Amino acid sequence: MSYGQSYNNYPAYGEQQSNPYGNNQGYGQNQYGQDVEMNPVQHPVDPNRLLNEIQKIKEGIRTLDDLIENRLAVAQGAMRESNSTREEETARQALHDIQQEISDGFRKLTDDLTRIKKTPGSGNVQAQLEVTTRSLGNAFEKYQKSQVAFSKQLKEQVRRQVAYNMEGQPQEEVERVVEAVLAGHQQAFQVSGARTQKARDAQAAVAERHRDIEKIATDLGKLNEDFQHLQRLVHEQEPAVQQIDQGAENVARDLGNANTQLGQAVESARKARRWKWYALIIVIIIIAIIVAVAVGVTQSK
Repeated sequence: MSYGQSYNNYPAYGEQQSNPYGNNQGYGQNQYGQDVEMNPVQHPVDPNRLLNEIQKIKEGIRTLDDLIENRLAVAQGAMRESNSTREEETARQALHDIQQEISDGFRKLTDDLTRIKKTPGSGNVQAQLEVTTRSLGNAFEKYQKSQVAFSKQLKEQVRRQVAYNMEGQPQEEVERVVEAVLAGHQQAFQVSGARTQKARDAQAAVAERHRDIEKIATDLGKLNEDFQHLQRLVHEQEPAVQQIDQGAENVARDLGNANTQLGQAVESARKARRWKWYALIIVIIIIAIIVAVAVGVTQSK
């Protein structure tokens, strides 16, 4: 049972979830195959709605932690301790199922966080996004350590199997064959003689172990790539936001300076106009004085 059926109706790992923040109009796909907004204007979503979505993601992370610490550990132990081909096949299938469930869970939670981050207004819940992303990263690190440790145990089983079937041969040759097998060259492990059938069984077991090791490496690589993209998305916009804020401050400061300069210019213009009127009045007074003097002189003569 996936966690979506048992944890507050959170969508199951494999289910397709519709975008709760609007329809698909105006959306395209980026190089990661994920929806990106194309509309030039989007109304911000209610922060409480985003916080509810983040809370559901946190519940999913707790479920992943439980799967890793319990079911995965049990499945790995059953795989290591299987004593027959049938037991190993059963244990391998159970292990693959739990690994797939965990991988699907990580991908879904990563996609959900990515979707929320791309939602207009997500800046209002930036702190919660960062905390949740770190929690998801801690869960992934726990899964990674568990799988890497298990991969080393599988490699040690390969080493013991090869050494057992190459008994009597130089240790250097045994190590060479082990390294070749772990590098994907199963044909390097060739044993003949009285134990041919056992050698064939050993070859098959070693080949299966190698495929298990390769699967672990491939799955971890894909999950790590998805998670790294999420981390970049969550953090890369912080400098941009800071630049926007700084730009707004600069614009406000420039506007303030412009207003100050404009006020000074207006005041200067007013003063200039006043001085023009003063000069005109003085000129008129001077002309009047000259006229009056001239008239007085003329009359006196």
